[in-house]
Amino acid sequence: MSLLKKNQLKAFFTLVLLFFSSCFAAAGYAEPTKASVVKLGEVAVYPVKSAFASVITLNNSKLSAEVSAKIKSISAEVGQIVNKGDVLIQLDATDYSLALQQAGANLIAAQSNLELSQKQLERAEKLVSDGFISPERLNLRESEFTNAKSNVALRRAQYNAAKRNVAKCSITAPFKSVIRERIAQVGEITAPGAPLLHLSDLSTVEIDAKVQPRHIDSLTLSRSIVFTSDGTEFPVRIKRIVPVVNEENRNQTVRLEFIKNHAAIGSAGTIKWAADKPHAPTDLLVQRNSQLGVFILNDNQAKFFVVPGASEGSPAMINLPLDTLMIYQGQHRLQDGQAVSIVSD
Repeated sequence: MSLLKKNQLKAFFTLVLLFFSSCFAAAGYAEPTKASVVKLGEVAVYPVKSAFASVITLNNSKLSAEVSAKIKSISAEVGQIVNKGDVLIQLDATDYSLALQQAGANLIAAQSNLELSQKQLERAEKLVSDGFISPERLNLRESEFTNAKSNVALRRAQYNAAKRNVAKCSITAPFKSVIRERIAQVGEITAPGAPLLHLSDLSTVEIDAKVQPRHIDSLTLSRSIVFTSDGTEFPVRIKRIVPVVNEENRNQTVRLEFIKNHAAIGSAGTIKWAADKPHAPTDLLVQRNSQLGVFILNDNQAKFFVVPGASEGSPAMINLPLDTLMIYQGQHRLQDGQAVSIVSD
């Protein structure tokens, strides 16, 4: 190879070496990427979640008679609120009152017979000790006294049953309730078990909500839960959570109770609650290496923090202190560990 060609090659490699050296030097002394930061507490969101719910009562009863009798009067109308023990329907108790009188007379006769039998037994015990009657005669008196005592118990039970039948002719409210439907009419003959009034218990009102299992934790941690129906909000709290997932719709039943006033029984609506943990807003989330996360500022460097469970288009719960500095402008062009220069908005 000629001397000229050797010098040309030497000059070429020198130029190449100088080019790459300048590139590396430029990379080593490149200016940091400009970005803006903000504290997590200033941009964190607390998403509001919701679930369908309805107002129910634990006792939605149809009141019926226990005896057969003619309806004498009905003092309850649809929409009326009644208290426990209020007489709602009065049945004709004439036949049962006569049966009660007869049972009372039989009880008095049995008690008189018992008193006589007791006196005869006491006399027989005295006579047998004096030798005037045989022991067999004493045994007879003892048997008569036992039978008389049993007869009194029988007559007393019959009297109590007759008295109870009279009481059954006054049908009372079993709890504080509202009359929803009047089924019976005055003058009709009731049959045991036939419904007469439909009423709903006002003292056991609850909210039945259907919540996705993944939202149960956020619901239990929430400090404020409201039931919304027809634009009106009612503060509520959790009463119990059914620890079973419904096989049909894959949700869990949650029962809640009203704190103050309650919505009408049968009202449909939603329960709403705010997440208790801070969430990173969607515009902070970026994707690196198929993972979603955020960039935080650490020693003037961008640190990529992976947010577990994050999904595109939705705020994601983030486990960082509220004073953490978040990069919120320029984060889309950053890489983990890249130098950052902080600028104002």
